[in-house]
Amino acid sequence: MMVGLGEAAMRKQVLPLASLLCLCICLILNPLTAASQKIETVNGVRIIDNEKGGVWKGQPKVRLTLVQAIGGIEAKDPELAFNQIYDVVLDSAGNIYVLETGNNRIQKLDAQGKFLQTIGRQGQGPGDFQSAFSLDIDPRDILYVADARNQRIQMMEADGRVLRVIKLEEPGIFLIRHLPGRLIAKAGVRRPRELSGRVPPLIEIIDLDGKTKKSFGEAADFKEAATNFNSNRIGLDTDRAGNILLGFVYQNRIEKYSSDGKLLWKASRPLNYGTDVGKKGVELNFVSMGIAADGKGRVWANTFNRQMAPEEQSISISGRILTKQGKIAKMDIHKLEIFDPDGILLGEIPLNHLAHGHRIFGDTLFIWEVENEIVYQYKIEEIN
Repeated sequence: MMVGLGEAAMRKQVLPLASLLCLCICLILNPLTAASQKIETVNGVRIIDNEKGGVWKGQPKVRLTLVQAIGGIEAKDPELAFNQIYDVVLDSAGNIYVLETGNNRIQKLDAQGKFLQTIGRQGQGPGDFQSAFSLDIDPRDILYVADARNQRIQMMEADGRVLRVIKLEEPGIFLIRHLPGRLIAKAGVRRPRELSGRVPPLIEIIDLDGKTKKSFGEAADFKEAATNFNSNRIGLDTDRAGNILLGFVYQNRIEKYSSDGKLLWKASRPLNYGTDVGKKGVELNFVSMGIAADGKGRVWANTFNRQMAPEEQSISISGRILTKQGKIAKMDIHKLEIFDPDGILLGEIPLNHLAHGHRIFGDTLFIWEVENEIVYQYKIEEIN
C-alpha cells in the first residue's frame, strides 16, 4: 500500500460510465495486465498498487548484456582507482564521465573505458569541487555539476572549461537534472530549520540564475526533524518529455510529475521486508538506491530484494582510518524493477553485484558500486 494517503484515500473519484465500459473492455482483452495491479484515482492522481511479479510474470521482455566493468578497488590504472562514485553520464560521442565525490573530480573516459582527462580538483575556484554529489549532461554535451559545500552548480564544457556558475540560495545535498527551456530540476531534502514542522517541498525548478521558479513534491511528515530528513531521501531522473521521476530510498514510493509540477501518478510494489520507521529515522530498511527513465519512457528502479545482514555490511570511519569490508553471503541483494510510463510494474531483473546508483542513456545502462568502486556498463536489449 502507498504511504501517507490518510484521509485522501477516502475521497476516491467515481469513474464515469464511459470509463467503466472502457475498463471492462480492457479487462476482457488484456486480463494479464489487469490482474497485475490495483489502480484507483485519488484527488485526480493515479495510484497504482502493483502486485508481485508484474505484467511479465517472471518472463522479462528485456535483457542486460555486460559490455565492460571499469575501475574497482584493485584497478591497476591509478586514474581508474575511483573514490566514492556518485554519478555517471555519457556524451554524444560515447565518452563516459565518472563523478568521484571522494576525489573531488570527474574522470573522462573513452567508450572503451580508457582514461582521457581529469576534470576538476578540490577547491573553491572555477572548475573546483568540494562535495559534488550530482552530475548531468544535456544534448549539447554541457555538463552540470552540483556542489554541496560550494553551494553552486557549474555548467562546463566536455573538456572542463567553465561556462557558467549558478549560485544556490541555500546549502544542501541535491540531485539535479537539466530541463528544456534553460531550467534545472533540483531535488533533495533540506534540513528543517526547526526541530519540528512540515518538510519543505522535495523538488525545485530553478533558472540559470539560481532563482526558484516553482516548488512541489510532498514529503512524508513523521513529526520529528531527523526522521523527516532521513526518511525522505530520494533518487531523481527525467524522461525525454521532461517529466520528473522520484524514487524514495526508504519509502515504498515512486512518483512521476509533469515539468510544471503536476503529480501524474504514484506507485508502490510488494517488498520482501517492512518499511516501518524506527528510532529517529535511523533504523530504516533500504528500498531503492536510484531511479532512471529509458528511451521508451519506462521507469527503472534499483530496488533491494532483501536487506543486508549486519555481518554483510561494511564499516568505515571518516578519513578511511578504519574500513571493514562486509562478507556477502549471497549476491541476491539488488534487482532492477521496470515500470511502464504509467506506473505499471512490468517485471524485474536480478543483479549479481551491489548497486548504489544507475543511469540510462539510450540502450546503455550504467550501474555503480561505491564500496567496490566499480562501474558496470550494460546494453539493454529488447526480447521479442
